[in-house]
Amino acid sequence: MTSRILQQDSGLILTQASEPIINEDFIGANGFSTGNPVLQTTAITQDHVTNVISIVTGQPVISTTAITQDHVINLSPIVTGQPIVSPTAITQDHVINLSPIVTGQPIVSPTAITQDQNLSSTNITTGNVVVLPTAITQDHNVQASGILTGNPVVSLATLTEEENFSVDSILTGSPTVGSTSLTQVNNLLAENILTQRPDVGKPFDPNVVITEEIDQMFGGWQKRTYEVPDGRLVQAEREIQASTGDLVSIDRKAKSLLKFGRSAQLSTSGLQTVWTVGGNETYVSTNSISRISSSSASDTEVVRIEGHTVLDGKFTFVVQSVTLSGQTKVTLDTALARVSRISNGGGTELVGRVVVYEDTTISNGIPSDATKIHIDIPLGFQQSLKSATTFSNQDYYVMTGFYGSVSAKTSAAVDFYVEIREPNGVFLPMACFTASSTGGNSDISLDPAIIAPKNSDLRIRCDTQDNNAIVFGIFKGYLAKVL
Repeated sequence: MTSRILQQDSGLILTQASEPIINEDFIGANGFSTGNPVLQTTAITQDHVTNVISIVTGQPVISTTAITQDHVINLSPIVTGQPIVSPTAITQDHVINLSPIVTGQPIVSPTAITQDQNLSSTNITTGNVVVLPTAITQDHNVQASGILTGNPVVSLATLTEEENFSVDSILTGSPTVGSTSLTQVNNLLAENILTQRPDVGKPFDPNVVITEEIDQMFGGWQKRTYEVPDGRLVQAEREIQASTGDLVSIDRKAKSLLKFGRSAQLSTSGLQTVWTVGGNETYVSTNSISRISSSSASDTEVVRIEGHTVLDGKFTFVVQSVTLSGQTKVTLDTALARVSRISNGGGTELVGRVVVYEDTTISNGIPSDATKIHIDIPLGFQQSLKSATTFSNQDYYVMTGFYGSVSAKTSAAVDFYVEIREPNGVFLPMACFTASSTGGNSDISLDPAIIAPKNSDLRIRCDTQDNNAIVFGIFKGYLAKVL
């Protein structure tokens, strides 16, 4: 053994070792005579601690290492009385600590995984084979839809069908074959085939001259087969096309719109919207209107909601139905950016006040922050009362009249303003009128009509010097569809 011992009191640290490490202990005992020996509990502990810390090598080459440990105990004749040997505990601990070892690139030999599955079937004997009735159906469906061609040239078509079945070495008894049905259906459908417009020339019609003269008299506008019999509406359509380039049709839309509302108790603080929530609506620019609830725990009716979603500043009209859950928030199927009307869609009357709002803290079913409310059905009613709406990216609105009055329950004079906000703009007054409890109502027919552009908001607001006044506001007209 040619190892240098650097420290012995806490273990052996070998700095160089090229030969086997041998630890020999020799104990010899001769010619002992004792009385009755008493051996106390003996504990023999042997610890081997090898610490290897922060070794960085290239590709390691580990030679064969031999570790030999001999314990030789020689006992010459020992005569004792009856020995009493207490329990002996021998403990041997081997602690090997390997701190970070970094090696070169390991090489893993290829691994081959082979799996063989052999399925063999031999000597299968059956009884008489019974073949049940067999139905073979073959369908060929050829459909041609929406094909636009010039003069079609159809060449000769050849259809070839081959079926090959090979069965070898089948030995059966007497087969019983039932009746067989063979059905073949071939359907050839040709739909919606359009060809180029035929050129049949232009016949001479003496009435054409008269028609052209009439068209020129009315500004060159084309006469329609179906046309709204109201000069204001016809002029509105033409004005929209002339000013925006959008071709619209009130006939194609076939929808009138009358919006009516009632105010909350008015104050003298300024202009307020004619709606039952009170004050003015806080308009949002995203689809953040997403909750509905009632002030009554017993309201579980279905509520119909009309409103608009928004995407890139363009509005889309949406109608949805939601089932109330009393004072608990219910999430709308489609979150909205505008809500213009809600109504009871069930057969049982509502008990509480129903509100549609942005998600916020509520108390007894009503938002604590009133600015989050965008419409409501007040107590005792089954539909909202809101003189405001929004128009989609596909609709213009032609307003033909409006109406305003002061409730018979109050005494006041009130000024009304019809306001429209175009995309990326602010609300601007388009018309104004007044009504009072002493002077009567205002019922105004518009000629020319007021045109609200697509993607715009419309509302009626009012102003009064009399506290607690309640008013009604109505506007009416027709939607014009963008073609």
